Amino acid sequence: MIGAMPGISLDVAPRPDVAGAEVTACWGADCRTWRPDLHRATAAEPQGCTGTAPDDTCSARLVETGGWHTFVDVADLREGPVEITVVLTDASGAELDRATQTAAAQLVYPNGPDCGGGVPQATVPV
Repeated sequence: MIGAMPGISLDVAPRPDVAGAEVTACWGADCRTWRPDLHRATAAEPQGCTGTAPDDTCSARLVETGGWHTFVDVADLREGPVEITVVLTDASGAELDRATQTAAAQLVYPNGPDCGGGVPQATVPV
């Protein structure tokens, strides 16, 4: 059994000058702002297979993509539209980019919809 947390997943396209982010989420009249830590984004890079038989193995390694990722824990996030503004900053704190978009917070079920435990999550690409 695994769990899921309600919140907002932020994926930032590769950009060498990004050092920080500010995320503001609004649903209805309720708005909140966070300054989450950014983590380097990774992707699996195939390393080949030993064959095609059921007992053969394949491998992959993680490589940095140049992008960034974070997850903002929003305990009382509700299912439905959320207006999200992301401000990217450089190491000095200067604003690099600002984007506002509406994302749909949808229920995710880490163990499948028949097992319950659904929580709302939204994903924002920047």
